[in-house]
Amino acid sequence: MHIDYLFKLKIAQVSDVFENVSNGAAISTQRFTQLLRQDGHNVVVISTGKPAPGKVLLKEFYPPVPRIRKIMQRMKFVFAMPDKEILRNAFSNVDIVHNQFPLLLGMVAVRLAKQMGKPVVSTFHVQGEQLMHNGGLKHPLWTKLTYWIFMKTIYNQSDVVICPSKFAEREIKKYGLKQPTVVISNGITQEYHVQDIPKRYPGKFTILTVGRNATEKRQEMLIRAIAASKYKDNIQLIVLGDGPLRSKLEELNNELLAGKAEFNLLPTDRVVEYYNSADLYVHAAYIEVECMTALEAMACGLPLLIADSELSATKQFALNKKYLFETQDELTDKINYWFEHRDELAQAKEDYLKLAEQYAIENSYQKLISVYQKILKIKEQTQQEYQLALQQA
Repeated sequence: MHIDYLFKLKIAQVSDVFENVSNGAAISTQRFTQLLRQDGHNVVVISTGKPAPGKVLLKEFYPPVPRIRKIMQRMKFVFAMPDKEILRNAFSNVDIVHNQFPLLLGMVAVRLAKQMGKPVVSTFHVQGEQLMHNGGLKHPLWTKLTYWIFMKTIYNQSDVVICPSKFAEREIKKYGLKQPTVVISNGITQEYHVQDIPKRYPGKFTILTVGRNATEKRQEMLIRAIAASKYKDNIQLIVLGDGPLRSKLEELNNELLAGKAEFNLLPTDRVVEYYNSADLYVHAAYIEVECMTALEAMACGLPLLIADSELSATKQFALNKKYLFETQDELTDKINYWFEHRDELAQAKEDYLKLAEQYAIENSYQKLISVYQKILKIKEQTQQEYQLALQQA
């Protein structure tokens, strides 16, 4: 039977966490789910959290390791317990299964969906280094083992893998991905735009960074770099986010910046205000598959100064080498440069606004719908060929 997939797809979004989190993958899943539902598609979210219409609840759990549990709690992340009966019932009524995390839930969900003959899409949101480094395991062998598990249980079992950037696509292929890939940015939603907001700290050169207070984000490097600047008394640092390193960062702020940095955790509508009232956005993270906060900042016309890391895609947003740094000393030098060259920074605002246009989430959404439609049509054709082969046998 031929089905017209241009109308009302039935999609299962499988995600360990979904709402009330600061995790980029979960926020991205929320945004695309909202767009799908607005467009008339039927989306069931399979996750932990609170009951909601169109949501199937799973029990949550933490690993029995106090240190890891504490880190996860500060990051507002939990694992979902993969109940096969619940998953089987949810999958029986959908056209396609979209998995978001390469964790236990994803492993079980992908295997079960394949057994049921459901097409599977997985998004490469999480780098192996991100998981291992947060757990203190930085030896390359741990990373290789993590990716081997990812490939065997998730990505090479999926019909297509969505990568948020060209960098992410290269990385996952480097570690053994054999399945087709499609590059689809997480995109920028319309609430991130230029606003006429008074400076929060008049007379200060305001540097903003947004993200989890975690190892790979390297906010410590930023604090130290500002402390080494000859203009440090005229610089205001704002750190938005929370995480396991929050207390250590606040202590360092007290030690090196006389406690003047602002630490805060804010809802989306307030973060937009901060993007619009800062002078420079610094992203020091050395692990990123794209970086949604960088996208949001440039959509508000906030110039970016980005870590030039071999494990990060965010460097793709740098206008030129003046907007990149590798070491802490170079970060200090670049901060000094932009403090002294405000006119050039003002021009960069216009350049970043123009760059942001190509990352509108509506563009990403159309690509996602196209992926869904294509793999469903391929699945249908395969089934027809199989039936024909049986008839001719």
